[in-house]
Amino acid sequence: MTTLRRSPAAVLLMFLMLAANSLLAAGLPAETRWADPSRVQLNIEFPGDGYHASWELFRCACGDLLVHAELAVPGEVETGELLLVKGRAVLTKGFGDYKEEAAASLDAAALMMQLALRLLERSEPGGPAKITAPAEINVEDAINHIYLDTGYAEGGFQAPWSIEGTISASSDTARKFDLRFTFSAGAPGAVQQASMRLSGTAEFAATDFPVPASSVIEEWDLSWRDENDAIPVTAETLGELRTQLGLD
Repeated sequence: MTTLRRSPAAVLLMFLMLAANSLLAAGLPAETRWADPSRVQLNIEFPGDGYHASWELFRCACGDLLVHAELAVPGEVETGELLLVKGRAVLTKGFGDYKEEAAASLDAAALMMQLALRLLERSEPGGPAKITAPAEINVEDAINHIYLDTGYAEGGFQAPWSIEGTISASSDTARKFDLRFTFSAGAPGAVQQASMRLSGTAEFAATDFPVPASSVIEEWDLSWRDENDAIPVTAETLGELRTQLGLD
């Protein structure tokens, strides 16, 4: 039998190629976009003392959206959960004395998640796969306004605006961000600069949806994204509700 001897350079090259292939296999596909996370943990410090929001958003492969919310204003904190089913039914838990207004929190969370992902897109247009080492962010735009739209609520920020902060890889498939967003606010002729801090983590790998299809919907409060879209619900579980709304 003939033994093939390799030079140290060839052995090193092979090791580096294998290591590179391993990293590529374990990381994010190059085509992954900032707009496609499966889970986002988002903290926002709004202008003014004591105004803070913390959301954890989960996207289901079925299209549903789950939001864990903590909303703080001076002297008061609200916590609760919202589950948007088939884009129509809103299931809620918690929120104390503000249960009747809980569904509005869904739009606030969706608008702020849109903003965070839009800012990440502007910070690194190549997508999250481009972030392999801590990146310092410094972006300014004096022309393009930022428009946000959930289909039920709209918002936006007028130019000029800027972003400063950092984005880093917290794992092969998750990206951590800490951004200071400075924007223009106020009526024409009285425009001032304001800022908010957005920080958190975006996970792009498929994750298990925290609420199983077997969950009993009687444990939740039920309302509707659009009251004109309401129907009598006969379903007892989340899975049955999805089926009923899909058939309606």
